[in-house]
Amino acid sequence: MNIKNLGAVLTKQKKKLSVCNLEIQNLPKGCALVKMKYSGICHTQLNEINGVLGRDKYLPHCIGHEGVGEIIKLGRGVKNLKKNDNVVISWVKNGSKKKYEQIYYLFNGKKINSGGCNSLSQYAVVSDDRIYKISKKNKYLRESILLGCALPTASNAIFQLGNFNPSSKVLIMGMGGLGYACYFVLNFLKCKDITCIDSNPKRIKFSKKFPNIKSILINPKNIDIFKNKNNEQFDLIIDCTGSKKLIEKTLSLCKKFTGKFVIIGNTKINEKILIKTWDIISGKTLMGAWGSGGTIMKNFKRNENILIDQIKFIKKMLPNKNFKIADVNIVIKNFSKGKILRPIFKF
Repeated sequence: MNIKNLGAVLTKQKKKLSVCNLEIQNLPKGCALVKMKYSGICHTQLNEINGVLGRDKYLPHCIGHEGVGEIIKLGRGVKNLKKNDNVVISWVKNGSKKKYEQIYYLFNGKKINSGGCNSLSQYAVVSDDRIYKISKKNKYLRESILLGCALPTASNAIFQLGNFNPSSKVLIMGMGGLGYACYFVLNFLKCKDITCIDSNPKRIKFSKKFPNIKSILINPKNIDIFKNKNNEQFDLIIDCTGSKKLIEKTLSLCKKFTGKFVIIGNTKINEKILIKTWDIISGKTLMGAWGSGGTIMKNFKRNENILIDQIKFIKKMLPNKNFKIADVNIVIKNFSKGKILRPIFKF
């Protein structure tokens, strides 16, 4: 297809991304061509770029797994979607058992790989198991990038616990985009006792603008004080940092017999943690973000309702400025330094 299609490509780990004009060869069966409007980028993809998640065997490949766009063409076999639909693109699959052809682009005659979705490009070929139609009541296309990654991850981590008690005492560790997504879900559920910790003073100061949050700056000097003061006090702890040392120190903060500790943040791929076995013997539960069924989008509409309900807080969290694909490496540098909570690229 002869269209200009600038996209971000990872050619080598621990190197800057390349911005390439990606040539679309065809539209495989079960896929849609989406004209992107907005895309985000999350810390998992920073880890992917920096090699934290291990060796990347798919290089070179596209980047971006959360975005919003408009369907402009449908491949064979695509149902329940139509041309001109506004949609969310997500790395989280809908549970379809269909098999798909490999998606790829060309740049200067060289093959550029893509998974079932990519969002950091002007146009994206996406398999239909990663496309979710935006409802007419949802007018917040820019903010809906969070429906591609942060909100489904946070909501799955919390709703898998069963009937959530709004009086629960909750600790969120790490107030980046994923930490705030957890806060939005908890605030939607009317939770009034939320403590958040972070090592970034600016993030702590910023979090004080949100209701029902007690914000605490944590560093190596005061972590043990915080730990001793809050021993076995929390019903739920959600780790969004991926910090081995912090996880090891804070499992003891869960309540005996009922406390749950959910790890969402990415540790290094082969990293191990040391835990006190009596924390587990005494009934504390250590778990991941995704439960039965794996990484499946269990309830997109519920996530969309959370977004709409929390929209005034979501707008406050997201940057006022939209970024351009040409500036992707500058944006990633500032994002990795904590200067931006969740970058948004506009196409």
